[in-house]
Amino acid sequence: MEDVLPLSALPAPLSRSPRAVFRWFTCASLLSVGLFVVAPVSANEAAKVVSQINQYRESGRDCAGDFKPPAGPLATSEVLAGVPTIAGQDLGFLLQRAGYQAAQAQAVRVTGPEDVAMMMTVLQQQYCEVLMNPAYADVGVSREGKRWQLVMARSLLSSGMGDWEEAGREVLDLVNEVRGESRTCGNETFPSTLPLAWNDELASAALDHSHDMAKQNYFSHTGRDNSQVGERVGRQDYEYQVVGENLAAGHGSAKQAVAGWLMSPGHCANLMNPQFTEMGAAYVVNPASDSAIFWTQVFAAPKE
Repeated sequence: MEDVLPLSALPAPLSRSPRAVFRWFTCASLLSVGLFVVAPVSANEAAKVVSQINQYRESGRDCAGDFKPPAGPLATSEVLAGVPTIAGQDLGFLLQRAGYQAAQAQAVRVTGPEDVAMMMTVLQQQYCEVLMNPAYADVGVSREGKRWQLVMARSLLSSGMGDWEEAGREVLDLVNEVRGESRTCGNETFPSTLPLAWNDELASAALDHSHDMAKQNYFSHTGRDNSQVGERVGRQDYEYQVVGENLAAGHGSAKQAVAGWLMSPGHCANLMNPQFTEMGAAYVVNPASDSAIFWTQVFAAPKE
């Protein structure tokens, strides 16, 4: 545990992080453009873009001969979508002015695509490394005609998050609110379902895996000891009928983590799965890692 900083050891948010990184990517045809006046896309269009990006991030990708491992789902940010970017101006300053305290950020501007499918084709062909970057947790999508903008970022962590169990129980409350209404996850629609109950053994399994990912700087359902979620739950002497797991990285709050899962069809389906009756969730912070913070949510139904 000594290699991973507890949240209480983190500083309060700064106006700029000493490790903050801000980058611009822009198509050649846009280099002469000064102000990009954003027009947030419709909620449906934005959801499609983010959902497809998250599906893309779920699997490892060969980016021009450089393999990139799977990355966590991104949450939609209206703040990032509404940032009017100015070529040559500091992206960190623009985000700060919009009220987003960024640890890292990138802006991608593309011209030409007429719809979401064409936009995703361009992103996958030209910006594979950006899409797969594990440092980002939020994304904002905007467009003006055939000009599109994506701002991907991760916010500074706040010292007001609470401990891992407090945050895990907040995840529980948010998920039960989600399960209380019908929801479409990708192409599948789920009816409302019963709320989940907190389980300490599942929470311990979640905490152990979050710690392992944070300490060893990786993001995967397969532990460094080759364990899967079922084995990790079994170590807690929990006998299950069904078991499942959601992972997230980079999100600075329970609300952000759940928002990211909702924008990823597979994670969303886990949240709405009526077979699950109990859950536990936890986060662990390691500022030296690629994503800074790692979340694990474990679902199950006990054997009767």
